[in-house]
Amino acid sequence: MGQLEQILSAEVRQRAILSGSELVLPHSDALRAIRVAGESQIAVLGVEVFGIRRDGILTVGCSGYDSAFPKGGNWTSYYKAMNAEAEKWINSNRFEENHGYILTSTSESEFVELEKTVDGWKRKKSFLGSIIARFLR
Repeated sequence: MGQLEQILSAEVRQRAILSGSELVLPHSDALRAIRVAGESQIAVLGVEVFGIRRDGILTVGCSGYDSAFPKGGNWTSYYKAMNAEAEKWINSNRFEENHGYILTSTSESEFVELEKTVDGWKRKKSFLGSIIARFLR
């Protein structure tokens, strides 16, 4: 679980359904979680909505607003814009009974670590690619 899930109230976590390590939240709790995220400067990167069945969950839809807001150095502007879009998306894709939402979120520190991991992987891939290219010559 990420930082957002750890700071949600016990009541919100109890109403959620656990899917792997992710919380599937009812509509009102998903909106509440976005507000909590904003209070803690956490960005909601995306939202998925699921139908809840006896045998599991079924994907109904997912957001697509994230590409409109590239990360550009100002974390405050970024998380506020992302969270406003997440709230707008949930309200325009409103499902109540037998449905829930998973919020993909990141704090600034989690985001920085992810960037380091991705950059490191790209460098490693580039390094390995150059070794393979030399080998194939």
